[in-house]
Amino acid sequence: MKGFVFFDLDGTLLNGESKVDVATAEAIQTLKGNGYEPFIATGRSPAETRDIMESANIHSGIFMNGQVVLYQEQIIYSSQIPTETVEKFHQMVKEDGYGLTAYNHERFYLVASSEGAKDAYGFIHTNPPALKEDFYKENPVNMLLFICLPPAEEKYKEAFPHLDFLRNTPYSVDVITKGNSKAEGIKRFLEYLNQEDAKTFAFGDGPNDIEMLQAVQHPVAMGNALPILKEIAEFITTDNTDNGIVNGLKHYGLI
Repeated sequence: MKGFVFFDLDGTLLNGESKVDVATAEAIQTLKGNGYEPFIATGRSPAETRDIMESANIHSGIFMNGQVVLYQEQIIYSSQIPTETVEKFHQMVKEDGYGLTAYNHERFYLVASSEGAKDAYGFIHTNPPALKEDFYKENPVNMLLFICLPPAEEKYKEAFPHLDFLRNTPYSVDVITKGNSKAEGIKRFLEYLNQEDAKTFAFGDGPNDIEMLQAVQHPVAMGNALPILKEIAEFITTDNTDNGIVNGLKHYGLI
């Protein structure tokens, strides 16, 4: 293996309709043929990215902002939020009238419904999941999606100091165990394979990609990325809707 390439999804690997372009999928195939392992690095869960992984032919990933790490579809790291913490969060959300989704690597359900759920999931061109309020009582939970508009999360940050809050859309916030991130997921994977010195590349556009770009040897910001990502990037490629992945991989001679 010559190295590893980590791709954020929304605004990066995916086009404006949250799909993988044919040219991008072909580039990933060429990348693999040239000896590089592609990884998804996303706030989403494996359960909601199966179609994307299949269309891109990528079988490894850093999911839920580092809460779960898969290598060739095998879990090599998993961090769970304690059930009593989810219970307390759930009750607080219901009292305040917000929405909440509980995730693990296999499935995800709304545990508190709200009108905002349509906007939150519509932002990534999907429908809200089914409602199952007691899902977390009998299943492990790796991540919560707190469905709210800013600055609602500020109150919850004070109430749950052992959790991290990552706002990735105007309508929702990823809630994970404090200390985890895409960067930590990459670190754990490289340690698992004893590949700490391997060549590493990462493509991203949003706030939860900052640490990831700082953690790799060759950070790439999309043309549509936030200004702060462009400041720390080694290379700025074109937009995700303008062959950004293909052009970035070509820049480094990976395809």
